Amino acid sequence: MVRTYWAVIIACLSLGWSAAQTRELVLFPFAQGAAVQPSDEFNVNVEALNALYAQLKEIPSIYVLRFRETNPSITRAIEENRIRRDRLNPPFNEREADGTWRAARVGALLDVDLAFAGRIEEFSYDPTKREAIITISGDLIDVRTGEVIVSVAESGRGRLGSDQEDVNIARIAAVAEVAQKVGAALRERLAPPVQQPTQPQEERRPDRKRERATVTLFAIILGAVLGGSQF
Repeated sequence: MVRTYWAVIIACLSLGWSAAQTRELVLFPFAQGAAVQPSDEFNVNVEALNALYAQLKEIPSIYVLRFRETNPSITRAIEENRIRRDRLNPPFNEREADGTWRAARVGALLDVDLAFAGRIEEFSYDPTKREAIITISGDLIDVRTGEVIVSVAESGRGRLGSDQEDVNIARIAAVAEVAQKVGAALRERLAPPVQQPTQPQEERRPDRKRERATVTLFAIILGAVLGGSQF
């Protein structure tokens, strides 16, 4: 029984430390530029978001969520007149009248750490070359500080094989390639190679999520200790 008790304590400590280290990133819908070729059978915004989400969720210590207007925090903010409904449409990587990024303002309502918002600049298919091309630009923004951590602009291409006729095959390949490039650029900044510090590290400002995780851990351990005292 004592071994079980300590196993629970260790597991709680491990889970709490992991939660404290994880950052949350919200992925916003893309705006669309004038060079986006409309297509009834291929929703490029949805496909691009799905492909990029698949890339970002593989980054260590990053929890990715997609923006939805139906999120309870957003619904409550609208009801309390803390944000207008028309501010919940792309483009999200543009500045508001007070100079703050729209993505950072909405991200703060969701209580996340990071936000990625951008635009599909170009999306087309050339039947002569049997080739699809897509270009995406975007900004990774620190929600707390409003700082743009990194800006990206990448293109992807996809071609039909000699025995293929479905245009969407080329489109999907182009989307997959650009998502891989954007994901790699963000991964480089969010999960850089571990290096030994060459100078004293600056004091980091308090992390509200870590503080909440610590309080929660303390309550769990206290409860376990009180329960364990019965043994």
